[in-house]
Amino acid sequence: MRELSMTEVQQKAVEILLYVDDICRKHDLKYTIFYGSLIGVERHKGFIPWDDDIDIVMPRSDYDKLLHILQGDTHYNLLAFETREKFRYPFAKLVDPNTTVKTTQYFGGEDPGLGVFLDIFPIDGIPETKEQRERFRQITEQYRLNMMDTLNHCYARSYSLPKALGKLLLRYPYHRRLLKEGSYTDWRNLYQKEALSIPFGSTEYCGYLEWIHIDWGVFPVKWFMEYEDVEFTGHKVMAIKARKDFLTLRYGDYMKMPPEEERVTHHPYRFYEKDR
Repeated sequence: MRELSMTEVQQKAVEILLYVDDICRKHDLKYTIFYGSLIGVERHKGFIPWDDDIDIVMPRSDYDKLLHILQGDTHYNLLAFETREKFRYPFAKLVDPNTTVKTTQYFGGEDPGLGVFLDIFPIDGIPETKEQRERFRQITEQYRLNMMDTLNHCYARSYSLPKALGKLLLRYPYHRRLLKEGSYTDWRNLYQKEALSIPFGSTEYCGYLEWIHIDWGVFPVKWFMEYEDVEFTGHKVMAIKARKDFLTLRYGDYMKMPPEEERVTHHPYRFYEKDR
């Protein structure tokens, strides 16, 4: 296998994004490029130079419709609860099937089909008050962690091999107790039931559930009502009109470049082109 350069990874990720963009426009589905990728739009008109993936978020109903379409797709592989008996993440990844990854995380529980990907996050309704949100997040986060800790050896995940091996032994009794309370599938179903319990738009606020305990993870629903085209690597893609409000909330002065030592990818992956 040949290792892909950062430029090659970014090019392949853009191809996946444009493929999804075309589907969304044809089916009147709304998405917005988001998180660090949205900084890329505003600051670089494309990727943050050291970033190796693209994030989009979608209201849950549009997310579900997109995943239904992608399940029968032959161009890219959809990794999600809907297509995998066991999957680590409560969001979807659309993957270039001609690529693969090696990760520096031990016992990470990554899907063997992972390659260059586009992250697709669902945005769900969340409670109105901070206290209600904190309780809601505690429940969903515990289900998410239990789901991961019952997924193979994922309970021992670590970026350090000695720590991973130590966890494999020391956390095994916890892993066994957790399995007696419920299987991976049980915890996943509980997570999904809770995640879907507050429909998007039924309250004034929304978010991706893993991060709603922090101020920058809570968004007004109205932010996701208006969209426009923005430039990303010379292409037109969708973004919310309120993107500067989000970027200021999340990153502060998002146009300022970080210190040079922080200009590194946050993923533990090296990407490769598969042998043909």
